[in-house]
Amino acid sequence: MMKGVSFKFLLFLSAFLLMGYSYVHSGEQNGKKVKVLLAGDSTMQDVNHEKNTDWGWGQVLPRFFTEEVEVFNFAKGGRSSRTFIEEGRWDKLMAKADNNSYVFIQFGHNDASIKKPDRYTSPEDYKKNLIKFVTEVKTKGATPILVTPVSRRKFKKGVFSDSHGVYPEIVKEVAQKENTLLIDLQAKSADAISKQGDEKSKQWFNYVAAGTNPIVPDGKSDDTHFSETGAMKMASLVVEGVRELNLKGLVQNLKR
Repeated sequence: MMKGVSFKFLLFLSAFLLMGYSYVHSGEQNGKKVKVLLAGDSTMQDVNHEKNTDWGWGQVLPRFFTEEVEVFNFAKGGRSSRTFIEEGRWDKLMAKADNNSYVFIQFGHNDASIKKPDRYTSPEDYKKNLIKFVTEVKTKGATPILVTPVSRRKFKKGVFSDSHGVYPEIVKEVAQKENTLLIDLQAKSADAISKQGDEKSKQWFNYVAAGTNPIVPDGKSDDTHFSETGAMKMASLVVEGVRELNLKGLVQNLKR
């Protein structure tokens, strides 16, 4: 009789533990959906397609996850790490952050724009801003993910070259110094664009033929911002990084 009771109890206990494991790994932590908060610039932002033809990779990122993951995109075009703070955008993001959150931080495009003083951020201040981001995210119990700036399309005589200067290296330096997770999107995207080649890589960027879109009737050739196809490609590289880091709650809820 006691043996029977013990066996049933063990079966019940095993089932209970299995259910608990499934719940914790389903994408919800403490009964809440996992949040992904995005801080960045136009290459990441949500774009209004009544006014613009480009796409941000953050805009399509939700397509890769189940409904157990919520993506909140705070990225905004033209912003550097400095202006993102000055305009209060960082504070708005932090108000949303909690211990169920991953905060993806990608700046560099506008920080490096030395000819545009309204957005330029010196390498020294850029580093300070990244440290501020990482420190404050950790203080909230959230997890920061530093992301190196996604590559532009730049070829010279068929050979790809990067255009971000020292900024990607600063991101990696801060990640190492602050013991923070890193997705090297600059390297991943540079490799992908280079392999795609000079001509074929245009399909990933904001190239619009004249007369095909009323928003830009004269057409457009933009090697910084993405087409929908390109945004999906860049988002897939971020997801590749998510898999490599094995981010709990995100990997388990990837659709693809």
